[in-house]
Amino acid sequence: MKKFAYYDTGHEFPEEIVMAAGFTPYKILGDVNAPNDPADRYIHHYICPFSRSCLTEGMAKSHEWVGIAFCHGCDTTNNQYDIWKRHVKTDFLYWINTPAKNDATAMTYHEHELRRFIAHLETHFKVTVTDDKLKAAIQTSNRIKRLMRELSALRATKDISNTSYHDLTRKCVQMEKNEVIAELEAARERWRNQPPFPPDRIPVLLTGSDITYGAVMEILEAARLRAVRDDLSLGERYFAETIDETIDPVKALVAYHTRIPQPPTRIPFERRLEFLKKCLWETPVSGVVYQILKFCEPHGLDLPFMTGELKKTGKKVIVIEREYTPTMDQQLVSRLESFREIL
Repeated sequence: MKKFAYYDTGHEFPEEIVMAAGFTPYKILGDVNAPNDPADRYIHHYICPFSRSCLTEGMAKSHEWVGIAFCHGCDTTNNQYDIWKRHVKTDFLYWINTPAKNDATAMTYHEHELRRFIAHLETHFKVTVTDDKLKAAIQTSNRIKRLMRELSALRATKDISNTSYHDLTRKCVQMEKNEVIAELEAARERWRNQPPFPPDRIPVLLTGSDITYGAVMEILEAARLRAVRDDLSLGERYFAETIDETIDPVKALVAYHTRIPQPPTRIPFERRLEFLKKCLWETPVSGVVYQILKFCEPHGLDLPFMTGELKKTGKKVIVIEREYTPTMDQQLVSRLESFREIL
């Protein structure tokens, strides 16, 4: 099945719509192992390195995708759309202006945007996106979300490495969906038979910038910290909620995006804090790791309020800024090891 690529900085894209159009949704995540030289010709170095990596991937691989869609996320995503129009070769490049709010007006606008996206897909690709096809895609998507919730819950009781969890979250947004279901069902059998949570590991809540490559998880593992809860888009934001299968499918997608754990770009910002506190209440964790990718402005602006409020819960919080690099940062390992000692 042909891949339809999308670029968002949270979990804004309606994968189910392109699934109903007959394509496999593929989230553009860049490649931390590839130099950003191609993108750096058009974007300053002080701009988020992840977004530059995504442009580099787009320039190199757009011929593998039938089309590309953007969603309104952080300012970097929004401002790059014009750059992609000029420098990424594709027959279909589309902008979905997802709203920042979740009130009634925003939901009406969002529904209009999704129906407009469907109309453009139907016209360009000569396909028909029916309600029945959308409902079937939603059922498939919900199957993946429920499996991931089962697997995620095992992190707190079984010996599940950070990298094993991260590998599955990447597959959810880049592989063909029936293949993902098979992978998750196989992982469920393996994980259920894993040894108990190791006594030399400390459970933590992981939040902050999206983690798009495994080296960050390896740093946590080296420091003997296990992320047993998170609010990342390659994580619980993707599967914490399911989509209503009983109502109009487009309205169901709109409602779904108002319920999921929010990134710092959404309003009201207290909603994100509420979810993190819910994680702390539901799952025993010893501390909070708040990591920020260098030049990630939304999380940098959110940081003072969020860390102050999280500390009020009585949990220890560490803030680390990381580079966009696949190498093991021993300085970060040392800092996290010191944090582990005080937990």
